[in-house]
Amino acid sequence: MDLKFFFIVLFAYIGLRGVYSERHHLLFVYTVLTKPDGVSGPVFSAVCLYDDRCISHYSNEEQTWNRDRFDAEIWRYTREPDDSRDWFINLLNTLANCTSSRCDGLHTLQRRVGCEVDKHPDDAVMNVNAFDEYGYDGEDFIFLNYYTMQWIDKSPKAKETKTKWDSDRVLNDHLQLYLNDCMDWISTYNASISTPPALHMFASAAPHDQSELNLTCLATGFSPKLIEMKITLNNITLQPFSSSGVRPNVNQTFQMRASVKIHRDEKQGYECHVLHSGQTFTTTWDRSLESRSHHWAAVAAGALATVVLCIMSLIYKKRSFSGQSDCSSSTTEQLENIIPQGQQIL
Repeated sequence: MDLKFFFIVLFAYIGLRGVYSERHHLLFVYTVLTKPDGVSGPVFSAVCLYDDRCISHYSNEEQTWNRDRFDAEIWRYTREPDDSRDWFINLLNTLANCTSSRCDGLHTLQRRVGCEVDKHPDDAVMNVNAFDEYGYDGEDFIFLNYYTMQWIDKSPKAKETKTKWDSDRVLNDHLQLYLNDCMDWISTYNASISTPPALHMFASAAPHDQSELNLTCLATGFSPKLIEMKITLNNITLQPFSSSGVRPNVNQTFQMRASVKIHRDEKQGYECHVLHSGQTFTTTWDRSLESRSHHWAAVAAGALATVVLCIMSLIYKKRSFSGQSDCSSSTTEQLENIIPQGQQIL
């Protein structure tokens, strides 16, 4: 087989599939600091991230979790871990040899706990992963092997902690249950917000061959973005010459289109099939032709959507970096101001 032809077919196949798998994650991040005299800032902070979007944060003033009111739906399926603020502070004090009244130097303890789920367009789960890991003073400290439910020490200082936690069956059973629930919550939540695609098929004249048409299938308005698309003639899959891949709409849904070349006189038996969130959607070409004005209107609409999306993204970033985000930007800035140079915020 000609190598150039092979890569053309390969890239077209990848583009037609859209995205091979889609990953979602739910993550809680905790940071605790000792507080020597003369140092201001929070001693404890915690945030919850869903797919890198902050949906909850812990308020030291109120000593409770503040959930994003715009994400109320997810809280039907998830909750914060039970470990308390005092538990984290006591653990750090133990590691840093602090007393109730005195602590020499500045020390940090961080924890990342949560789960990830990879899914195929047919809604089958391809891979799941749960994790619980700690860092101390900017270095890896200890983490949980989810498959063996054993703690792995990453520092000589963690050996005593490993022995203690490995023998705590109540702690580990509770943590295993929580991490299992975490993965179920992601699947349930994604199913609750799934939006099916709207399908459209249309054809336009091929620019360089009067005997051919370019037949296009457009799927739009779907979420999540994982999708597979194929165009068939009498149930035989046709090879696309063009695919947009999955692209965002301005309303947080997605779109995708693919095109094949067909003979102008063959106008029956063409269908578009889309696999999304475990369901197959099909539409049949009604033999309509797209006018050039309609084509350019669609191009202009797509360009406008891209511009609007970029503007919204810039506004969002400006709001986040200007400190208007409620969730974590102000806490992160405070932590960066008091953590010694050379230590990392994991």
